[in-house]
Amino acid sequence: MEIKFLGNATIVFSCQNDSILFDPFFPLNKLLPSSSPKELSEEGDIFITHGHFDHLMHVADVLLYGEKKVYCSKGAAKTLLREGVNEEKIEVIKSGDVIKKGSLKVTVLKSEHILFDIPTILKSLFSNYTIKHFNNLIKIIKLSFHYRKGEVFAFLIEAENKKVLHFGSLNLSEEQKYPKNVDLLTLPYQGRSDLSTYAVSFIDFLSPKKVYMHHFDDSFPPVSAPMNILPFIKNLSKRETKIPVIIPKYGESVTF
Repeated sequence: MEIKFLGNATIVFSCQNDSILFDPFFPLNKLLPSSSPKELSEEGDIFITHGHFDHLMHVADVLLYGEKKVYCSKGAAKTLLREGVNEEKIEVIKSGDVIKKGSLKVTVLKSEHILFDIPTILKSLFSNYTIKHFNNLIKIIKLSFHYRKGEVFAFLIEAENKKVLHFGSLNLSEEQKYPKNVDLLTLPYQGRSDLSTYAVSFIDFLSPKKVYMHHFDDSFPPVSAPMNILPFIKNLSKRETKIPVIIPKYGESVTF
């Protein structure tokens, strides 16, 4: 199985000739690399972790090409329908559903969105960085009214005797039993000021064999930020069991 990072929380999983795309988003930060809707339409059917703008707003653009479908919550589906997406291209999913895409098996799990802490909120609203990107901030506030979070999913992806636990936001649901010791855990690293310790507790609970970082780039400043992953790796290295951490480059495919 292969995994490819395309910025923010946009991830592609592929196995043999099959692939699936998660949370397609083209960054508001023009300094970052970006794909095109047509390029992403070639990456397989789309799966959505939740309905925030940086996970959903470019789905309609990608679906303009080819015959791909999007698998998402009822709330996200309503947003896409308002945007003119053909109902036949939308598949509403819920926790417990199992979807097979060729050699890839996808199980939908209930999840939760990360809880923003006060320092993160204050930094997003009151800083020189906010002043620099003030026009973006106004745009993001408007987008937030249109793109509501809705139900949040995690996904278990299986192929070739490998298991991946994929999250679009770093939080767990108390109602969901999650698989432990998976071959790869994808870890979205954005949304709290204490991520270097918070993320380690997340890993302690799930005990994956490897960790794959994403959502760490500055895709929508000033609400996002370029995240320093080194303190997290330092804290993780203190554990008795060493877990490899993959920090991908844009467009890089990793086989595991």
